[in-house]
Amino acid sequence: MKYKKVERIVTVEFVEIPGHADYDIRITPEELIVRYGDTLVWDVQGLSPSRAEKIAFGSFELVVAYPAVTFGKKGFAAAKPKDIPKEDIPVKQNAKGQYRAKHDLGRANPGIYKYDIKSDGRSLVDPDVEVRGPKY
Repeated sequence: MKYKKVERIVTVEFVEIPGHADYDIRITPEELIVRYGDTLVWDVQGLSPSRAEKIAFGSFELVVAYPAVTFGKKGFAAAKPKDIPKEDIPVKQNAKGQYRAKHDLGRANPGIYKYDIKSDGRSLVDPDVEVRGPKY
């Protein structure tokens, strides 16, 4: 049976620290594993609308690449899937009032990526995501 692409929801929760102006950022799931072709959806919670709209996700950097090959006229060669774009993916409010950002991975290079959660273009944290190839 062919793999059915899905949306992988990542909750990014900003929790105010009592008595401080700081926030604790909780990302769930802590270990994110997706397959290429899936859509990453970040659900931003715990911020006022004006602050939530300043959050963006981006700067994907391949840290560990998984080997992949293709077979052609000249025999085996290294496969050339696409990289995940580095531009920022902004948070937008949807019809249900949720603040979410979405990105379709397409045929991204399998491997482990670091990416940034940003506010006003500045990196707040850099969690990672593991992208695996298709499941047949």
